Amino acid sequence: MDRSWMNEHGISQDFEKEVFEFLLYVQEHANLMGETYFCPCVHCLNQICQDLDNMRDHLFTCGIMRSYTIWTWHGEVPHKPTTSRGANYVEEWMSDHLEDMVRDVGEVNFGRAHLYDSLKNDSKEELYTGCTNFTQLLATLKFLSLKARNRWTDKSFT
Repeated sequence: MDRSWMNEHGISQDFEKEVFEFLLYVQEHANLMGETYFCPCVHCLNQICQDLDNMRDHLFTCGIMRSYTIWTWHGEVPHKPTTSRGANYVEEWMSDHLEDMVRDVGEVNFGRAHLYDSLKNDSKEELYTGCTNFTQLLATLKFLSLKARNRWTDKSFT
């Protein structure tokens, strides 16, 4: 499915059509949370469940998270690396996408809590001395992603 519509500004007929296609995809592939699904709008950030009507309204008013290119919360299974993608796939997978997260949430929100500087520092700090593959931020994000994907409770995670 073409995802270029996710980067469009404003509402056009194409954007409306693609949102409709996305909602059909959600109905067919996503797990229901009661009568709702995780909403990928910039406000909800896949953390708040909405029914399809509210999700549609949120996507029109707030827009969709631009970094949400693999719809894991809506039933899409990420592809495993193949030899043809090699190092580029691994590099993309290991990227912390900090800039995308800041854009999705908004620099103003990060600036209020001085969170942006902390995240930026953690994105450069080695996980441990001599570790070149993981930063403190990347390791934390990978663990939280694993926790979220498997719906682990806070108690089981700690």
